[in-house]
This record gives sequence, structure tokens and C-alpha cells, in this order.
Amino acid sequence: MFAYIEVINNNSSVSYGYSNFYFSDGTLTIKPVKGLLRSSTKKIDISKITNVQDGMYYSWNRIQFDYENDRYAFIYSGFGEYDYLKRNLMSEIMA
Repeated sequence: MFAYIEVINNNSSVSYGYSNFYFSDGTLTIKPVKGLLRSSTKKIDISKITNVQDGMYYSWNRIQFDYENDRYAFIYSGFGEYDYLKRNLMSEIMA
């Protein structure tokens, strides 16, 4: 799937841009498409995700979570990707 993602590090650095992402074997893989400067493919162990929040950012849907020292925010204007992330992330966390 495709999303606009912000990655906020505890030391206040921010990376952002469009990325592809997918779930496989308990891992969320994020591959930058454009932006996310200083970023390469990230593999996130879903069992270590904390503080998941689901809400709105202005009129866009947003899912945020913490992983290691970073805060990830997936922001959607609404083309089905939001439901894909929410459904898969929650089912993996609840498993």
C-alpha cells in the first residue's frame, strides 16, 4: 500500500514523504518512494509497537504509533489505504 508518512525522532528530527508499506510475518516494512530524507527501508517488529492512536489530522485520517525512539504517523486523504493499515496493524497487534 501507499501512504504519506512522518517519522519523528525523540531528538526532534523529522523525516516525511510518500512510502510503500506491507505486512509480512509479524513485520511492517516501509519503503520510501519520495522524501523521507536520510531514510532507507525500515522493518518494524509489530510486537514492539506501542502507543497506537487512531484519529484525524485536519480532515485526513491518521494512525500514529511509537517504535523504538521514533513516532510514526501515517496520514491519508482516503482511498482505502487507511482501512488496510488499520485492519492489518490491529489484527497483528491483537494476535
